[in-house]
Amino acid sequence: MLLQMGDPLFFILWLILATVIVFLIMLISVRVVVSKTKASDKKFLILLLAFVSVLLLPIIVNAIMLVLNLIGGAIASLRDLIDGGGQNFLANFAPIIFFLLLLAITKWLVDISWEHALWVSLLTLFILYIIYSLVPELYTFVQFG
Repeated sequence: MLLQMGDPLFFILWLILATVIVFLIMLISVRVVVSKTKASDKKFLILLLAFVSVLLLPIIVNAIMLVLNLIGGAIASLRDLIDGGGQNFLANFAPIIFFLLLLAITKWLVDISWEHALWVSLLTLFILYIIYSLVPELYTFVQFG
């Protein structure tokens, strides 16, 4: 979905808007969870993290989900052979994979402890899903799964 937009200018504008929104969320999260000085010292790295989480993480998660959906579909097909009740639940795993990748990248890029990275990532996703509820058009831009 991310790279299927027809107009490159429209894509760049949504990319900038989404990056700015995620940057502000992460900056506030680092400020609240870690400290104001850490947030001001790492502004560029937080901006880089926001860009990576908007552009690259959905692509990586989609690639991982492609493989997991093949595995889940094969397992569901095996269950269908037995009694017809197979279902692929691995398709619901995308937000968890996204969170774990965001957690790891936040830890290493912003250079904070795992505990702080956990809370920054959770707070970021929580606020981001609130924004997705308010402006659902943003979700179709950074859709994963």
